[in-house]
Amino acid sequence: MNKPNLYVVEGGVGKHLQFTSLIEGLYNKDKNKLIINSSYPELFNNHPLVADSRDFKNEIIFDSYFNYYDKYNNIYFKDPYRGNFLKGKTHVIDEWAKLYDLKLQEKRPNFFTNIDRERILLPHIKKLKKIILLQFTGGQGIITDRYDKSNLGRNYKYGQELIYLLRSKYPEHYLLVFGHDNEKPEYDGETVFKDNGGSPLFKNREDFIILSKYCDFFITIDSSLQHICSNINVNKRGIVLWGTTDPSRFGYENNINLKSSHPYCVEINPHVIIKNIDKL
Repeated sequence: MNKPNLYVVEGGVGKHLQFTSLIEGLYNKDKNKLIINSSYPELFNNHPLVADSRDFKNEIIFDSYFNYYDKYNNIYFKDPYRGNFLKGKTHVIDEWAKLYDLKLQEKRPNFFTNIDRERILLPHIKKLKKIILLQFTGGQGIITDRYDKSNLGRNYKYGQELIYLLRSKYPEHYLLVFGHDNEKPEYDGETVFKDNGGSPLFKNREDFIILSKYCDFFITIDSSLQHICSNINVNKRGIVLWGTTDPSRFGYENNINLKSSHPYCVEINPHVIIKNIDKL
């Protein structure tokens, strides 16, 4: 059997999820399952066309790493952030596909849930029935001590007001907010579930990947939740709030993309968001 190719992916969680739109095309080029090294290997572990996914360690001064890399046919480290994408005129997925000589029909991510974890959560999810997923802060794949509260102009500072409006319009829905504790306070009106030990029941991106299958819709900034819920395998629509970044470069056409007219901040009236929900 031919040696597999090794694909190295770097960047944040959202960028890793966007890479999944390429996996099927990469597999079809040589009909061999992929090996992926990255910062978030858990995001690829459940894909049927990925044989193995693990942490990327670039310690090539050691002999053991030469032996490791020699087990692969080709090692690909192609990244759109190191080419013409930086000119700001194309979508990141289109540029990534060009680097691998792929023709894509679909930009949306294509990834799969952890079935074992889903079995654990499903009895709790069924009790919720109606779910809205929300993300107002982001930028931390891994929690840090010095968090940028503006998230380079991508965070939404009117999350509390929006939750009040959602509570009024959708009183029977549960509002689950995605984000690290150091990014935001616990919002008045958000739904927080605890397990038997008192810890949050839905506690990480893997859990929210599962929740995305069962939500009615989502509202998010340009961050992880946009890519989680835009997964082609769950086929959900939502509202994405844009500030510094732009949907023509990082977004998906099936969502309602609201772009702030104020540069480098997400200055969007919560009432405008509520009105757009009816278009979903």
